[in-house]
Parts: sequence; C-alpha cells; structure tokens
Amino acid sequence: MTDLDDRTLEALDAEFAAAPDPHRWIKKYPELGTGPISTDRFISEEFFERERKEVFAKSWLNVGSRHDFTGPNSFFVRDIKLLGVSLLVVQDENGKVQAFHNVCSHRGNKLIWEKDGACPKLFACRFHGWGYAHDGELKEVPDEEVFHFDKKDWGLVPVRTEVWNGFVFVNLDDDGTEDLHEYLGPLGEKLKDFPFDILSLFARFDVPERANWKVALDAQNEIYHVPMLAPLHRFLAGGAFSSNDEGYTRIHDFERLGRHSVYKSDSDDDFEETATGKVNSGVSPSFSELKLPLDVPFAFHVIFPNMVLAFFGNQLFTYNIWPEAVNQTTWEIRLHYPAATNLAEWALNEQAKNRFRDLLCEDQAGHEALQVGLESRARDSFVLGDQEIQIRAFHKNLDEQMERAENA
Repeated sequence: MTDLDDRTLEALDAEFAAAPDPHRWIKKYPELGTGPISTDRFISEEFFERERKEVFAKSWLNVGSRHDFTGPNSFFVRDIKLLGVSLLVVQDENGKVQAFHNVCSHRGNKLIWEKDGACPKLFACRFHGWGYAHDGELKEVPDEEVFHFDKKDWGLVPVRTEVWNGFVFVNLDDDGTEDLHEYLGPLGEKLKDFPFDILSLFARFDVPERANWKVALDAQNEIYHVPMLAPLHRFLAGGAFSSNDEGYTRIHDFERLGRHSVYKSDSDDDFEETATGKVNSGVSPSFSELKLPLDVPFAFHVIFPNMVLAFFGNQLFTYNIWPEAVNQTTWEIRLHYPAATNLAEWALNEQAKNRFRDLLCEDQAGHEALQVGLESRARDSFVLGDQEIQIRAFHKNLDEQMERAENA
C-alpha cells in the first residue's frame, strides 16, 4: 500500500467527514444548476397568476387533518381564498371523508358559515332552507312543487378528496387523473407507515405575513440562516443542528422525492442527550419516552406546493403556506406533541409551544424584511449556496409543474 504520510484510511475518512466537499449537493443534483434565482418570481403579478392557475388549481392540496374533525359525523370548513372556493369537508360515522363545494345548489349561497362542528341532521341553507345529507344528496326543498327539476341532480358538488396518514387532501382539477398516491410518490412511500397517531395536536398558529408565499417557504426550507437571524435561532445553532468548526450549519442529507423533497440535520455530537434524543432546545418536549422512528432528530419534508411536514426531536410540526396575493400570505403552523398524562407534562408542552412561537416571530420578521428587499428591485436576482440546495429543488419543481400544466 502507498505511504499516506502515516495517516490511516480511518483518519482520512474522519478528515473528510469534518470538512466535506462544499459543493457536494450540486454535484449530486447537477440538474438543479448553480445560476441565480430571479427576484421577479416573488413580486410579479403575472407570475403569481400563473401559480394560481397552473399550480394550486391543479395540485393536491392539504386542507386539514383528522384533528380538525370533532369526531364521527362532523365537519370543518376550509376557505381557499387564492382559488375563490369554500369547501365543506365531512367525516361520516365510519370515518370516510369527502369534501364538497360549500355552495347551495339553489342560488349559490355559502351553505355552512360555521368553522366546524357536529353534522346536523341536514346541512341547511340559511337563505331558503334547502337541506343536504352528509353524502351531499339534496333531501329537502321548501315548496318543492314549484320547481322544474329532478332533485337528485342538484346535490352538493363533490371535490376529489383523499386521506393520507390522517391528512386530508383535495384536488380541484376536475380533469385531473393522478391520484394522491401517485402524486406523493416516493415521499408518501417513505412515510406511509409512520405512526402519526401517537402524536396529538397541541397548538395552532395562523400568521398573516406581508410576503410572497415562496419567501416564507424558502426561508424555512434551509438552516443556513439559523446561526445569524436572531437570539433564539442562534441558541438553536449552538448544537441542535450539526455545524462545522466555524459554527455554520450543515445539512446531513437531502433528497429529491419526485416533485417533493426532504432535508435532514443531525445535532452536534456533544449536544446534551435527553429522553427524546439529542435535541434539547426547549422547543421540543422532553418528558416522554417516545422516540420518533427517524434516523436523525431533524427532518424537513416539503410536500409540493405548500405543505411542510417536519420532525424535530420528539415532535411533528406542519406548515401550510397559503398565498393570498403576490405579497400576502397566511402561514399556518400546527404543533403535534406527545400527549401529556399529567399537569407537569402539560406544562412542558406549553413551554415548548411558547418557545416555538417566539422562534416563529423571529422568522416572520425575517420573511417580511426579505419581501421589502425584493420589492425594492435593487437586484433582479439572488444567489444560493450549496447548503440551500433544497430551495433550488423547490423552484425547479415549481417550474416543472407550470410546464406540465401549460403542455397538458
């Protein structure tokens, strides 16, 4: 064997692990390119309209989960302002879920005005009293004899609906043929057996932002900013995420999964161990013996176009980032924790929720400041580093979806 200056192969491997190739991800995914990203896609009304028509109107969209139902025979209403629709999502006594346009067939009144609740005997329109069964069938028409129609043809209009791991998805493209299993592809396969039911919904925040929806998603779709953004972020950077000798965060792995993606980060080796693993940030509850079955303590999945499903230590958090205008977004955050069994555990959950809320406030300020800079048009593009490879992947997926829609 050739002399390696008294260094063993193990030592060389350790050196490489300590200082990996700074361009490793773009070498793995050369199709993503290295060029700048246009700022126009964040501030252009024309680009935003293309996203509305070619992405959101044709994709599977997560509109909630089984946590949004109060039980069997219950419903919730989901308004999607971007698409100008209101949906009535119903779960029957057997757990089957179906969404309908929340529109009375008589003269187009919004049928149900409440946010959620137990299903009434009939869903009744407040304008003229037309009543619909839980399966959408029109059952009752006051003074029915004066109408010239067949009642069975005038039920609620259904929307394509599927449930995956307790999450409710809809697709408003009446001409679409791709089912949710096909749409989720390898990401769905990776998580199909994940025990989502062992976590309970503990908190929800709906954050209005003056920022383009992609600004919010891009900012969350990397950990490069964590050591620099704000005090709580800098606290997390002190070991919750893997970093190099200079303190810059490093992702452990990144995968393109069809039109979706996932990036992961380990925690530093010397970070404090807890019952839930290495993450002990005060953002993830630490009372439970539950250990989520993941290979690293942080994994951030982007379900195209606007859902995030992420694991951090012993919790799951989900984002739904809803565009409302080119520079207006609602960022929905849901925190799923191990169920508390006593007051002390509930207090730990509450503490974790509040710490996470404070972290989100720092993020919100960052999102809106980014939008201000983009709208100034000081530059017509920006650059991305190798540690932001997942952002490149998202914008590649976005462009590919719009190309598919245009060619359909």
